[in-house]
Amino acid sequence: MRVHVALTPADASGLALAGWAAIAVDVLRATTTVVAACAAGCVRIIPVSDSGAARERAALFTAGEVLMAGERGGEPIPGFHLGNSPLEFTPERVRGRTILLTTTNGTAAMLGAGSAGAGAVAALTNVSAVAGWALAQGRDLAVLCSGDDGSFSLEDAVCAGLLVSDVASASHAELSDAAVAAVGLGRYYATRIGDLRHASRWARRLARKGHSADVDACLRRDVTDMVPVVEADAIVPGLAASAPPGTEGPRQTASCDVIGAVRAPTPPAQFPEGSPPTAGPQPRDVLRLAVRPGARFGRGAKPPGDPSR
Repeated sequence: MRVHVALTPADASGLALAGWAAIAVDVLRATTTVVAACAAGCVRIIPVSDSGAARERAALFTAGEVLMAGERGGEPIPGFHLGNSPLEFTPERVRGRTILLTTTNGTAAMLGAGSAGAGAVAALTNVSAVAGWALAQGRDLAVLCSGDDGSFSLEDAVCAGLLVSDVASASHAELSDAAVAAVGLGRYYATRIGDLRHASRWARRLARKGHSADVDACLRRDVTDMVPVVEADAIVPGLAASAPPGTEGPRQTASCDVIGAVRAPTPPAQFPEGSPPTAGPQPRDVLRLAVRPGARFGRGAKPPGDPSR
């Protein structure tokens, strides 16, 4: 089994995913929102490229059957029913409905996953369940990080690393160099997920915009077994076929209590320049933490579509 992580949208743009399993990741907030919507009983989520496409698709549905949701720059789109906060997607609002979703970063990765042989959506809230789904596919695996306006996103890489670590621990996986790097970040943050509130650039920006509760809801690990899967042009609710050994954390089956567990954020201690201090192992240790006996690190699997493979 070959495993690759596309750490930015540019890394994903040239991948040939036919025959592969692909998983879209946008922890803050689109894929967390999709997981919450599926757990709340929506019929399907249809990712679309922009607000115009959402309105065109909405016109094809009967009144009350569809909801338009999304954001641009972290803020709700005027005239839409919902934004991109997982806290909005309650059973009372979305059960039995189709959701048309467009976001700045996440929906592009979801559309990319739709080009693969099998596709799913992962967040921290369902990461171990998605690892179980990936193992059950019996395919090579690509994890597509949504990034932040085309740039690297720390929380997406951490989620990808946790997912790949679970997959690699339960299979004979060949990891690409990018997958190795993601595993290192995942292992570094595995016991300090909350540190991402202050380490992640986008988490800090969302908090400044007044979305601290969303950040807290998104930075929770393994609270549901819900695995949204790609079918045709839509994402539909599903469940993990199996869970990899050694997964941690309490889980709820087919539900996602992102609302009940939100706590007020703890203000970070800041250095004068505004950077949060870091305790424990430092970033120079991250790749060392990734090394696992028996894994093929250093000269790992090539990305899908790599001509040198």
